[in-house]
Amino acid sequence: MNTSSHISLETLADIVEGRATSAALESAVVHLSSCPDCVDTLRQLQHASLMMQSDTANDDAPRDLLQSAINIFSRERQSLPLRHIVATLIFDSRQAGPAFGIRSLRSASRQLLYSAQETDVELRITVQNDECIVAGQVIRAGCAGGRVEISGDNGTAAVNLNEVCEFTFPAIPLGMYSLRVKMPDVQIEIPELELKD
Repeated sequence: MNTSSHISLETLADIVEGRATSAALESAVVHLSSCPDCVDTLRQLQHASLMMQSDTANDDAPRDLLQSAINIFSRERQSLPLRHIVATLIFDSRQAGPAFGIRSLRSASRQLLYSAQETDVELRITVQNDECIVAGQVIRAGCAGGRVEISGDNGTAAVNLNEVCEFTFPAIPLGMYSLRVKMPDVQIEIPELELKD
């Protein structure tokens, strides 16, 4: 279904809070009779409104309520076209010149830097006991809350970016993998990431 034909989140909120005009309400009733997505969003807003009205605590909002609100607004963001970008390797510490090599003699980690338009992905790969620990940072404005996934023949793992867009995967077996950084408006892919000694 075309998302542009859905009732806007603002209009649904006006309906829940009794602020909708009679014309907007009449149009919404017709649309809601044939759109389960908008009915679901309306129910979530009604539930959130009831929770807020009945909450007498002075504490932070309940975790479930916050997640419900985040999910509603995430759905709005998902209507934006998602760009898929393949990242290009621009630096590999194993192939660095002598000056860098001398400075990094004490480092047991391989360092990689990938570029994907306005985003850079920095990786640090440390091999220990036939396993790799892959850590790194996404360098881009507004990437906190994104997700990074790694998958290959030897396993799959996924972690969220922290508040400074860093991530660390648990140890995974050596092998060939692909890595994806997922954010609301873009997915960056490193299709061939070889993890080896």
